[in-house]
Amino acid sequence: MKKTLVALAALATVGAAFAQSTVTLYGKIDWEVQTSTTRTAAGVNTSPGMRLNSAGMNGSRFGLKGSEDLGGGMSAIFDLQSGFNVDTGQMAQCGGANVVSVNACSTVTGAAGATTSVQANRIFGRQAYAGLKGNWGQFTAGRQYAPYDNAFGSVDAQGYTNNSAMGSVWAAGGHADAGGPGRVDNSLTYYTPAMGGFSAQVMYAPGENKAPGVSASRYAGLGLGYANGPVNVQFASENMKSNGLVNSNTTNGGAAGTTNAYILGGSYNFGVATAYVAYERATNAISTVDKGYSIGASLPIGIATLSAGYARETSNPTATASSLARGFGAQITYPLSKRTLVYTEVMSLRNSTTGVAGTATTQNFGIGMQHNF
Repeated sequence: MKKTLVALAALATVGAAFAQSTVTLYGKIDWEVQTSTTRTAAGVNTSPGMRLNSAGMNGSRFGLKGSEDLGGGMSAIFDLQSGFNVDTGQMAQCGGANVVSVNACSTVTGAAGATTSVQANRIFGRQAYAGLKGNWGQFTAGRQYAPYDNAFGSVDAQGYTNNSAMGSVWAAGGHADAGGPGRVDNSLTYYTPAMGGFSAQVMYAPGENKAPGVSASRYAGLGLGYANGPVNVQFASENMKSNGLVNSNTTNGGAAGTTNAYILGGSYNFGVATAYVAYERATNAISTVDKGYSIGASLPIGIATLSAGYARETSNPTATASSLARGFGAQITYPLSKRTLVYTEVMSLRNSTTGVAGTATTQNFGIGMQHNF
């Protein structure tokens, strides 16, 4: 009888421990029917025409996140988030075995000159981390969003969606995201608790691609923010060193060298509308100097929201060569429920290069739906 009571007590204790743990399945499915017209500076039409896109506004994804109450106000947390293409069912964010993510499939050129793909398809390509959270803040380790990338969404009127003016222009002006990677592998991250509207994020990723005789890559980033009432101000900077190597004989598709970048931006909610402004500057091995700005506004129209923005960026890879990218983007979102919305968006991009006659142009128009679960 005593053994039975002891066993029942033990099971009750285990049940209570499990009851303090939570695991949530969540995700986003986003598709868009888009028409696109693209012309090179020489006037050659390279338009793909009409197509069904995954990730019209945001990347489709699913994930598992959870927490366990450890007592004393501290919890163990994790988040595993996988991107996928809803139009094909394929995984997204494939990437090679890079130290600092380039968010794309890497390639190498073989001995015969053939280009082959170096893919180590990620199960959880968007995020994969675990750590601890308490009154003192949050510390996590794994593949995570960089402070620089976290700043973009809150200082862009279009939320740094796939066809926003900021995202399209700053990428076209010189190098993706006008800085380093959006997500960083092998990273250690600390978030401070919010203190009177102030918050901070610090990230460091030691290099793990140590080829013989070659210094390893590494990443360091800092984000500072203030969000209180109608005011939002964000600053982020990053320093990334890449040796261009994954191992002794393959490349990760990124240029060797050092990237230094910063972004400063903010927004103010006037009640009837919210205004946004941002400025960025970056130097790296690809472009000697990239610098640009973005302005925009979002306006509620009944239950719908109209967002629009304009962005500009110059890139100077050498003393005698430069490019200028500028563009406009706008979108209207209309919620059908708390979890489902429909949208339409338009984006126009122009890119000019010194010494090249003509201007390359891209115009996109799309109608899509997004469901969150």
